[in-house]
Amino acid sequence: MNFKNTFYTDWDFETLGERHLTENEYRSPFEIDRDRVIHSTAFRRLQGKTQVYVTGQSDQYRTRLTHSIEVAQVGRSLVNYLNRTSELLNPNYQIDDALVEAACLAHDLGNPPIGHKGESRLNELMDPWGGFEGNAQSLRILTDIVRGDRRGIGKGGMQPTRALLDSILKYKIVGKSNTKNGAKFLYPEQTETRSWVHMNNDLDQSSQTGVQIRSIECAIMDLADDIAYTTSDLFDGVKQSVLSPEQVQEFWTIKFPAVSDSLKNDLDLVLKGQFPMSRFIAGVIGRWITSVTLVPVEHPYLNIPRYSLTLDLAEPAKAELQALRALNYALIYNSDYVKIPETAGVAILGALFIYYRDVVLGKRPVHAALALPRGVVEERDETIQMRHVCDWVAGMTDKFALQLHALLKA
Repeated sequence: MNFKNTFYTDWDFETLGERHLTENEYRSPFEIDRDRVIHSTAFRRLQGKTQVYVTGQSDQYRTRLTHSIEVAQVGRSLVNYLNRTSELLNPNYQIDDALVEAACLAHDLGNPPIGHKGESRLNELMDPWGGFEGNAQSLRILTDIVRGDRRGIGKGGMQPTRALLDSILKYKIVGKSNTKNGAKFLYPEQTETRSWVHMNNDLDQSSQTGVQIRSIECAIMDLADDIAYTTSDLFDGVKQSVLSPEQVQEFWTIKFPAVSDSLKNDLDLVLKGQFPMSRFIAGVIGRWITSVTLVPVEHPYLNIPRYSLTLDLAEPAKAELQALRALNYALIYNSDYVKIPETAGVAILGALFIYYRDVVLGKRPVHAALALPRGVVEERDETIQMRHVCDWVAGMTDKFALQLHALLKA
């Protein structure tokens, strides 16, 4: 089909691996990206993975799946607002909402059970074999293992477009040892993929030094993620009475005195049951979205539209977002309600990884009920075997990890 949006070129549409499409294919390449993410095994598994509150504590909390859907909704709203209001865009030259939606839906595909604490534990345990990083794992899923039955770039993945891969790559340093804190990196074997995304040696080298090189779609996805998790984690915390008005007032007074009176007073009314939480959240999300503008990039890293624009969030909205995010970290993520089940879940995740690791290293026999994943059995290289072990453990839902751990202890 002929797509008239001149913001993108055939280079953006090019896929990593050949797509076999019907002659009457009616979807754009980015719509295919989105649809393949939604129908993937990895996406379905997000329904059983912790966002913040370990799954099973309550039936109302966000999981990684519902979080990803909310990120996609915010991402689409940002794109629609910018396309309709920015003088830098027009009906024939605009940001593609399907591309941004695909990036938002895919951004957490690689996250393991038990949220970010689970990610940190796997990174620690995988250290001898290159570490573990959620963003790198999302890339690995899209390019290698999205269907869960085949592996190899261009074979087992979803044959993603160049623009989609660039849209999820928040971090582009290759190698855990090349980072300052051992986080936010790509795996060594993903060097080739990063080079394919850029097709520019200078960008590869700049990325390796830590320079943030992101397309406009990646910037939108990242902001949508910040907006979605900040508001939804707060929403769930309030619903479960993790916060009290007194706690929050003390936090504002001692830790964040610069918070605006309007935000402070509105949240106080919510905590006292005098204003609906849903209306409060809808209000701040709407304010933040309509506070975003596009700004031209004076010297873009690539001379293409995707790199010619960047986002600017107006200061009042930025301050509100920072205030609520700080509140979440101080009073929700560090609360006993979150940390106690999280700690137990991380211990289970670690025990499963250690079991598979020790089997691979010949330190213990295979448990009858916990066979090695097929990819591990078929490989002989230890590093590749351990990457497949990590794929297996990281891909588990919280409940499945709990079930396997019970078998391990039986």
